[in-house]
Amino acid sequence: MLWLKAAEEDLADAEDMLKRGRYFRAAFFAHQAVEKVLKALFFTVRREEPPHIRTVTELYMLLNEKGFELPEEIEAEIYILNKYYTVTRYPDAANGLPSESVDRVEAERAVNLAEKVVEYVRSYLRESS
Repeated sequence: MLWLKAAEEDLADAEDMLKRGRYFRAAFFAHQAVEKVLKALFFTVRREEPPHIRTVTELYMLLNEKGFELPEEIEAEIYILNKYYTVTRYPDAANGLPSESVDRVEAERAVNLAEKVVEYVRSYLRESS
């Protein structure tokens, strides 16, 4: 599945950027990994192409309407990834340089969350096939 593979590649990039101290990039790729892995679910859960939406909470709500649920501890934190789509890319969204908008703690939290979401969805898709 292309969306899952793309999510796994973004997660690897997030982990690499975290190791390199490029925290804003790590957070951006964490967001991308979760966005793409949720879009991978659309084919199984909603039986349709994923929408052109970038907000991970909105994507999750659409999946949740059809019965998909993330574990409670993941669901409670997924919203933190939404901001990384813009503040890590655009100086006007970050009110300064994107490289100064995310610190190590934030990046670690984002990457850790992305790892959990990708692993959970990977397992879900395996069980659904």
